[in-house]
Amino acid sequence: MSPLEPPPDAELELLAADLRALRPQPDPGFLASLQARVDAGFPDPASPASRGPRRLRVPAGWRRPRILVPGVGAALAAAIVALVILLPSPGDGGDQASSSRPAVGTAVAPEAADSAASSSGSASSSASVAPQASSGTAKAAPAPSSSAPPVASRKVQRAVQLTLTPAAADVQGTADGVVRETQASGGYVQASQVDTRDGGGSASFTLRIPTAQLDAALARLSKLAHVGSLTQDGADITAAFTSAQARLSDARAQRAALLQALGRAQTDRQVAALRARLRDSRTEISRRQAALDAVRRRADLSTVQVEVQGTGAPAHHGGGAWTPRDALRDAGRVLQVAAGVALVTGAVLVPLGLLAAAAAMAGHGVRRRRREGALDRAA
Repeated sequence: MSPLEPPPDAELELLAADLRALRPQPDPGFLASLQARVDAGFPDPASPASRGPRRLRVPAGWRRPRILVPGVGAALAAAIVALVILLPSPGDGGDQASSSRPAVGTAVAPEAADSAASSSGSASSSASVAPQASSGTAKAAPAPSSSAPPVASRKVQRAVQLTLTPAAADVQGTADGVVRETQASGGYVQASQVDTRDGGGSASFTLRIPTAQLDAALARLSKLAHVGSLTQDGADITAAFTSAQARLSDARAQRAALLQALGRAQTDRQVAALRARLRDSRTEISRRQAALDAVRRRADLSTVQVEVQGTGAPAHHGGGAWTPRDALRDAGRVLQVAAGVALVTGAVLVPLGLLAAAAAMAGHGVRRRRREGALDRAA
């Protein structure tokens, strides 16, 4: 870049890229015929081989004045442009009609004037305006139909509340299983809270699981522990999705009309005004795209609330039949209590017995010495 050249304008480059994206593509048939002419070396049209079937020449007396042909072409182009502006296309909303038609009208009016001016010079230029206008009409008509989704495609938002009641000691294992099964289903854990303690525990999860995998994921989650409760909700959001999609299509169509009008702008004031509207259009498209993505995520990802409560199966408190297993458990408890009582009794009585034995031995020794002393005195 030379020092005299101005720095590149990022916004102007973005507009140029948009205009290049909207430029018409050549017809494949025309490209094929052009390639055939290139391969043939562009033969001379005057040669007999390149001549086609001879045309029927009209006598000079029957020829119409050539001066009327440009006028007819200009009138035809103006009539087609008026039909394009006045006739509403099917499926367009009221807001789109009021916002996009003035822009299209301003963009087409210079084209009609230019074509009328150029048609006065030659008949071929006036004849080329009609196919161009008709092709523009053909392109503008199917545009609104692209905003309508297929009728059979319904968007449903699903939500599930699941409660698992494992044993108190299995709360952590069940929580790990919830995370594992969620990842296996292609989802993720949006929020979680796990509380484990002696004699119980609980956990809560907020899961986002793809709707297509929701039923299989619920089947696997239900196998982790006893299911205390299961609630499923569904809401049809097809209308919201279709509305968001239509608003985005309208914004894109309005931007395309603004780009076409910018390409035909004649003054700096018109260019500045159109560029300001294009900036607002980009912001509006981004906002409507975000709204459409949010509605699509509501349909594609289901919300699953999982509660893990460490209560386990109902405990046996005197209810139900008394089984041998219950008898063994009760016998063990009786033996444990008896052993504890015996241990406490022994701890109290053994010292007392030792003291009593020592006192008895001392008394026996005293009595024997007295008896021996009495015998000695008697002798």
